[in-house]
Amino acid sequence: MPYLFPSVLQKFIRVPTKQVYEALSQFLEEICNERSGGEKTFKANIGKGVGVALKIQLLPEGEISLLMLKFDYRGLILIILASLAISIGLSLLTSSFIPLFLGVMFMPIFAYRTSFAIERFLNEFNKILRGLEIEYARRKLMEDRAKWQRNPKNINDLYKKLCKIHIKTWGNIYTLEYKIKEYQRQGLTRNEAIRKIAEEEGIF
Repeated sequence: MPYLFPSVLQKFIRVPTKQVYEALSQFLEEICNERSGGEKTFKANIGKGVGVALKIQLLPEGEISLLMLKFDYRGLILIILASLAISIGLSLLTSSFIPLFLGVMFMPIFAYRTSFAIERFLNEFNKILRGLEIEYARRKLMEDRAKWQRNPKNINDLYKKLCKIHIKTWGNIYTLEYKIKEYQRQGLTRNEAIRKIAEEEGIF
């Protein structure tokens, strides 16, 4: 496993900020504040004794949420410097290079341990975000299906209108068919995908 020391990561999740906030409130240890515009900030320490702190900013983007992860390695640097200072001090006291040598040898091991803690945290974090997306998409699909059943439309007419718009805009329907297949991969039928795209493009 390669060493992993990210400074800033951006993650987009197709879930409104409110649901993301509620989930992260249970996963992360500290909620810092809430700013105007709906921005929320969390803080967390990664692992135990690795000296890495994390600040997460949650920003609303409609039904999509933006997560900014900012890593702080000042604690890690202090631990390394303290270890070096102790190793140098012991070497001077004992008139031996062995403590210094052991201290230097300790650094790659500690770096690997820190990298492993970061990667483990990010894997768990990504699992939570993916689970949120799946659950939100499932609930949204159920709501859409109920709405479509209450107000049925002629799917062939909607598809013809979409084709006309896409041919006029792009000269073909490749983008339309790609979007249909993407929604089908998310669990929608072809007819449901056409209905959803029609609503997104203002065709009712």
